[in-house]
Amino acid sequence: MKKIALLIVFAGILILSAQPVWSRCAPLIREGRGLLGKAKLAKADEDKAKGLLDEAQKFLDAGNHVDGVKKANEALDLLKKK
Repeated sequence: MKKIALLIVFAGILILSAQPVWSRCAPLIREGRGLLGKAKLAKADEDKAKGLLDEAQKFLDAGNHVDGVKKANEALDLLKKK
C-alpha cells in the first residue's frame, strides 16, 4: 500500500514539473508575432521568423509543447538579434 501511495505522489510531482512548458508556449508565440510586426528585418529574415512561429503554432495545436517552445524561441532569437 505504501508503494502505491509513493508511486501516486511521484507521478503527481512529475506531472506538476512538466506544467511550466505548457504555460510558456502560447505567450512565446504571441510575443514573437508582436515583435514580427515591430521589427525591421530583411524580407528573408522576416519570412523565416514567420515560418518558425507558424511551426510553433502547429506544434502547440498538436499538443507538442516542447517542440513548440523550441521553435518559438528560435523565432524570438532571430527577431531580437535585429
